Amino acid sequence: MIPKTALQGKDRIKILLVRPPGHLWPLINESDNWLLPLGLPALAAYIRREMEGVEIKILDCLAEKVGWRSLEKAISDYQPDVFGVGDLLIYMFEGLRAVSIAKRLNPDCVTLAGGHAHSHLPEYVLKNQPGLDYVVRYEGEATTVDLLKTLREGGDVANVRSIAYRDGREVVLTGPRPLIADLDSLPMPAYDLVHTEKYAPYGVMFPKAITIQGARGCPHNCSYCAWTAMEGEHRGDDPHAMSMVPRLRMRSVGRVIEDIDYLYREKGIRYLFWAEGTWNHNHAWVDELCTEILKRDYKGLGWWAFVRADKILEQEELGILPKMVKAGFRHALIGGERPDDAELREVGKDGLKGDALLRCSHLLARKYPKVVRFSTFLTGIRSETPQSMQRLVQYAVDAKLDFAPFHPLTPFPGTPLYDEASKKGWIEETDFSKFDMFKPVMPSEHMTREEISAATLKAQLEFVSKQPLRYLAGFFSLVPLRRRLRWYLTVKMVRVVLRDLWLSIRGKKKFEGFGAIEKLWKPAWYDT
Repeated sequence: MIPKTALQGKDRIKILLVRPPGHLWPLINESDNWLLPLGLPALAAYIRREMEGVEIKILDCLAEKVGWRSLEKAISDYQPDVFGVGDLLIYMFEGLRAVSIAKRLNPDCVTLAGGHAHSHLPEYVLKNQPGLDYVVRYEGEATTVDLLKTLREGGDVANVRSIAYRDGREVVLTGPRPLIADLDSLPMPAYDLVHTEKYAPYGVMFPKAITIQGARGCPHNCSYCAWTAMEGEHRGDDPHAMSMVPRLRMRSVGRVIEDIDYLYREKGIRYLFWAEGTWNHNHAWVDELCTEILKRDYKGLGWWAFVRADKILEQEELGILPKMVKAGFRHALIGGERPDDAELREVGKDGLKGDALLRCSHLLARKYPKVVRFSTFLTGIRSETPQSMQRLVQYAVDAKLDFAPFHPLTPFPGTPLYDEASKKGWIEETDFSKFDMFKPVMPSEHMTREEISAATLKAQLEFVSKQPLRYLAGFFSLVPLRRRLRWYLTVKMVRVVLRDLWLSIRGKKKFEGFGAIEKLWKPAWYDT
């Protein structure tokens, strides 16, 4: 039996979109931990444009330091007709907890969940959270509006594409909805519904940064990438066994400039966080964007972006990179991942060569020192050995990076890696709350999870110990951002160890020292 709701025939609908309380990554301060979840204002703007008689509120508990008791009061006071959540996999259970609260306070409230985790685990979440009514899968704007209009008009939700719901004891999945081909057809995210000043207000890594998007998807299909799994094109007649095709969709530079201009002039934003997996993929788009930014003379504007090393090298040859730096490119997170061509192919990094990171980072260090260089590295790939881990550490040291996080390879649901790992029985940890990219959830062919975990922590320490003079020199860098970040991250590391020592002295936990960076912290306001 298809569930009936109180939305039918309702002239006014109150919608509350929430990111619930969550835990903190201990290596950076609370201000830097939370960036604006762009999906919420993007969804709110679309609903507001496409539906009449709706009132929408966004509550980001992380930025506003709203704990669970305060969240319950906020829901009770607002009395939403529709309650929606959606976030990363490790915060999925907080989202479901919030759904349970909303449904308990008002059984007639329609509850929705979207985002990566819910999109790829619809049967799991619907069976484990009876308070959840619908899962909106993948790209949410058109699907959410279609669903709400259908409920309001008393239609059959079975005709709404890209959703999941319960029909009696059975979970029903509907077929995939085509992607929105023209991203320029979407309205500007509803930045007016969020407190932009509360994001990284005293941040160092992301100083007062706001997320912004120039594209969705990616042309590549890295086996572990949740971005592509979420923003790619899903196809197939059987919604239980769809295929995903990588697809990149670009917004026009003109529309992106509209967002930047609004954020800069109306909201006082001076730092952007580009929320796409490969920001610098399209040379012509990057060149045009930087040209337009320079025309407008946005003083003090800077940005952080996820970039691909080989594209940076190409942009240097084309003369685009100098323009990028002049326009505000300040912080590069380069996907280095692995040092060997064969290892890169193993994780689906098609076309990328193992020396690309070295050449890219050395280029930036030599010609563009004001650009801070981070790179991520994957540990615990299937072919991992103690010897390959040592090569990986030396690769990171040779790259002359400012910071190098090492993360165990994690099979996120919906990715090719997850499908293969599930089929072949590699996954040993099935608690999704532990899929946090700190602790391995599967072994390699030659190393246990415990060995990978120990080697990953050792790699993080050796990145510093193998280049002590260079690391110390960063404390006195002539580039203010690099100098601040070096002090900032070092102080935070010391704080983690001292806190862990204090807790162990008090008998609260076993002393782990630097290993405590692998544990998320509960903020003081979490339960309040």
